[in-house]
Amino acid sequence: MAVTRADVARRAGVSPAVVSYVLNPGSRPVSAAARARIEQAILETGYRPNAIAQALRRSSTMSIGLMVPDLNNPATASLVRAIEDIAYDAGYVLFIGTVGHDLEREKRYLRTYADRQVDAVIMLGVNAGHLAEIAAKGLPVLILDTIPHGLGVSSVVAESCESAATAVRHLVEVHGHTRVACVTSSASVSNLLEERVNGWRSALESAGLPCDDGLIARNDDRDGGYFAAKELLESSRPTAFFVTTDMQAVGVIRAVREANLYVPGDIAVMSFDGSELAARAFPGLSSVDPGIQTIAETAMKRVLARLDKSNLDETHDILPSSLVLRRSCGCNNPEAAATTTPAAP
Repeated sequence: MAVTRADVARRAGVSPAVVSYVLNPGSRPVSAAARARIEQAILETGYRPNAIAQALRRSSTMSIGLMVPDLNNPATASLVRAIEDIAYDAGYVLFIGTVGHDLEREKRYLRTYADRQVDAVIMLGVNAGHLAEIAAKGLPVLILDTIPHGLGVSSVVAESCESAATAVRHLVEVHGHTRVACVTSSASVSNLLEERVNGWRSALESAGLPCDDGLIARNDDRDGGYFAAKELLESSRPTAFFVTTDMQAVGVIRAVREANLYVPGDIAVMSFDGSELAARAFPGLSSVDPGIQTIAETAMKRVLARLDKSNLDETHDILPSSLVLRRSCGCNNPEAAATTTPAAP
């Protein structure tokens, strides 16, 4: 037979109401002696509170839904771990859903989260045409991507466009490259990735260098960087690559090697993500680091402020990124942080 709150109260010599005060901190003060007896009684009886009943009483399930495209990208996996750790420390359970770039799957997860009465939803990437529908659900929602303002949905992102431009300028101005190709995913995959492409284009246009469609290849497959680089090596003969994710950059290096060329001796590689892959790759990847831990901390700070009603405003945070130089771009001084791109005002 299940142990009840009344059983705990009898063992501790207090009323069931006092047990409730201990189980729901902040509701009423409880003496240290009574609290100690109750906690000991809970240990001895193995009592476990009914989470559903608690959720109904406090109008909170202490849960957050998190949607990401997938967990194959090490940068995404690191971000999920960081968010989960912060949520756990705050007493929240994280429900993680992988949606690819499937709008119907995304909508189904949103319905499921709403049915399960999660307290908030965090989404990495989102279909822009879906934002109004998301806002209409009435759930606190935070998007980890660039989104339009004024919809009642908040966002947290790292600065991408100027950070990418800084990385490409490094290839041009420091290492003298004049044909810098770009490897990325489809334009519809992520607004952030497209901002990185815009940064690549902006830097080359400013330098008077070619940035036409013949120097960009898009591939959404897991090995997309490899196949995109093979295509560009055969058609455009670049002297350097700017790659919008570290995971794709590893594939680019593989394609370069298969062409009997060397990184960085024959072709330089610069990427964006600052993931574990960048440090572990050979040669080490020069990469823009968006500050994954800071993104997670800022996102959870905004979500928790919304939940405790200390800040109900729509917010849009743009955080600084930094360029970390390693061997792949041709620098001889690995692990040297070159430039930090400030947050947008």
